[in-house]
Amino acid sequence: MERILPGVKKVHLVGIGGIGMSGLALLLKEKGVEVTGSDSHPTPTTEMLKNKGIKLFIGHSKQNLDSDTDILCHSSAISEANCEIAEARRKNIRVAKRGLLLAELCKDKNTIAVSGSHGKTTTTSLLGYLLTSTGHDPTVFIGGLPLNYSEWAWWGKDFFVVECDESDGSFLYYKPEYSIITNIDQEHMDYYKDSGRLKESFLQFALNTKRKVFGWGDDPVVRKIIQKTGGVSFGWGKNNQVRGEKFSLKNDFSYFDLYIKDKFVFKVKIPLLGKHNCINCLSVFSFFDYLGEDLNKVKNLITGFKGTRRRFQKKGKFRGVSFVDDYAHHPTEIKAVLDTARKLDYGRLIVIFEPHRFSRVKDLYREFSKCFCGVNHVFITDIYSASEAPIENITSSWLGELIKQNSNTDVRYFSAEKAVSELPRFFKERDLVISLGAGNVSNILDEVINVFKSGSVKQSC
Repeated sequence: MERILPGVKKVHLVGIGGIGMSGLALLLKEKGVEVTGSDSHPTPTTEMLKNKGIKLFIGHSKQNLDSDTDILCHSSAISEANCEIAEARRKNIRVAKRGLLLAELCKDKNTIAVSGSHGKTTTTSLLGYLLTSTGHDPTVFIGGLPLNYSEWAWWGKDFFVVECDESDGSFLYYKPEYSIITNIDQEHMDYYKDSGRLKESFLQFALNTKRKVFGWGDDPVVRKIIQKTGGVSFGWGKNNQVRGEKFSLKNDFSYFDLYIKDKFVFKVKIPLLGKHNCINCLSVFSFFDYLGEDLNKVKNLITGFKGTRRRFQKKGKFRGVSFVDDYAHHPTEIKAVLDTARKLDYGRLIVIFEPHRFSRVKDLYREFSKCFCGVNHVFITDIYSASEAPIENITSSWLGELIKQNSNTDVRYFSAEKAVSELPRFFKERDLVISLGAGNVSNILDEVINVFKSGSVKQSC
């Protein structure tokens, strides 16, 4: 560990139960650092960390911080006013955001940094899976749970594949050998304030890359970045060096034809649904082509990729109704998921939607109001605050009315408690029910499924 973080023997993580912070805890622990941490609520993740010998506190208190701690690290979701952070500053303990500490772990490694507004987790998971499957031994850090593995962060020896967080600008700490930009969308405006600053940050991220940048060339902003940095573009457009054509869906697979420098390579079959997931795969083909890997081998290995948790994750089919859980919480992501769902062979399409962050709803309410077209029923629940303070007049009921007006669909508001007891009444055979959101909606769906499976409610429509 001395070579990675000189002199650091003990790190305290505030918000340790989050996917990114827990991944950092796993990496630090594996390298022999003593790790402690705190979080506001117990979760399966905090239990897993405890079982690995990490000293963990539920609830925040200055007493949680040991005097021999070298670094206190916190996620961007934790306020600077947190009592543990204040105590660390009082004791002159170094305070660092997660992104900075993770960037230090990547320092001088053969790092592949994945960033973008959408698709980061799937792309990082797929890249880690394929590098491992092609005989490499990568260190991997993913902002989600890859279904091929039991953990989302582990050490290796050659590449360091890392999902970078652009939400608070911390991706600019990285100086990777390679980088992938999946796309750039209007997101995290609470931090960036305007789209110009957001675009400039992604350009700087690309300029920080030492060898090669790979970017989605169908996005005009990303295309300009690729041109400025001499990178490789991927996408559907004819002007991309690596491109896909003839997208199609069949059963549980997506298909497309792969072209590199205008030459047909082969037809690709992936066990992920949606055109957006094909773009994620194009980014990975771009990287492996640059490395000179056998692309036929890569193509064959992709069929064994299981995806990541909460990315169009099938939860099962019960009493003729199919249930899917997805992390989509931005209008662009929601539209991509629903575009895919509408192409599948089901009857009605029903969405359980938990809006995420008051600021996001305030900034993007127009886009939210138009992305549910073609959905039969939208059941909207309370906004997940993600530690934000409520904003006056920004409510789920208000957003639901806008969706009803602009998407021409049936929209009804339910509290989380009411959703569990009431929603199963609406389901009937051949329905596809999808939960959407980055907060607690996955748990709501699980409870709804349990009630529906029990057959204890009468269906009303």
